Amino acid sequence: MSIATMLKRRLRAAIPPIIFLLLAVYFGWNAMHGDRGLVAQQQDQLDLAAAKAQLASANAEVAQWENKIDGMGDRDLDLDALDGQARSMLNLVDPRDLVVMMGSGTETGAAPMHAASANVPATTINPGQ
Repeated sequence: MSIATMLKRRLRAAIPPIIFLLLAVYFGWNAMHGDRGLVAQQQDQLDLAAAKAQLASANAEVAQWENKIDGMGDRDLDLDALDGQARSMLNLVDPRDLVVMMGSGTETGAAPMHAASANVPATTINPGQ
């Protein structure tokens, strides 16, 4: 037997195991890193946990809004509280309100008032109540 014949015979014997080894590596890599592999599955679980947290936050916000809406029934609605809330949110006063400015008093050259009330914001008093 010549060396060339023996080399061809060994090469033919080695080709099927090499092909199967390459296929095993290909499927193994895809099992780990492919679109449906273990790494993608872990990422999907993280995404699912984040989506569940977002859903819980949205459900809590919906419950909060439902609670606010339920309090707006005709029987449960406090018109004075609603009026006061609207005024404070819009930063408006009623023309009938008496506005008392409470500040430090140093703007007009007067002596400062009590130190605790130096940073007190303006308040409104409604004489109609």
